[in-house]
Amino acid sequence: MNVMYNKITTESINAFLNGKDYHKDNMSVTKLDDGVTYMRLWGNPIAKMKSDGTISISTCGWHTRTTLMRLNGLLYALGSTSRLRMKKFEPFLETKHGLLPWFDDLMVRYKQNTKLY
Repeated sequence: MNVMYNKITTESINAFLNGKDYHKDNMSVTKLDDGVTYMRLWGNPIAKMKSDGTISISTCGWHTRTTLMRLNGLLYALGSTSRLRMKKFEPFLETKHGLLPWFDDLMVRYKQNTKLY
């Protein structure tokens, strides 16, 4: 993982992608009995991975630097070149095709090894 992400970001993303429980400071990762794994920031589910590997992300309405850092770390770990960023106090997804308006529950991977963004 890129050095621009802090230790908690790195640890929580590794736990999330490996389906392992993790709890530290404001971050937690929990894998439920049905195989769904959640990554939470301050209790808000910012990433969800279904048992088939489908991943969706959300800011849960909190467009903070910490939320964006955690989600950008996940996008980076998934091999995406897209990043969340703020422009004039509004969140956007920066892609190779330009800025796209942000919406929560954006699917970033559909099943295993299929990247959307």
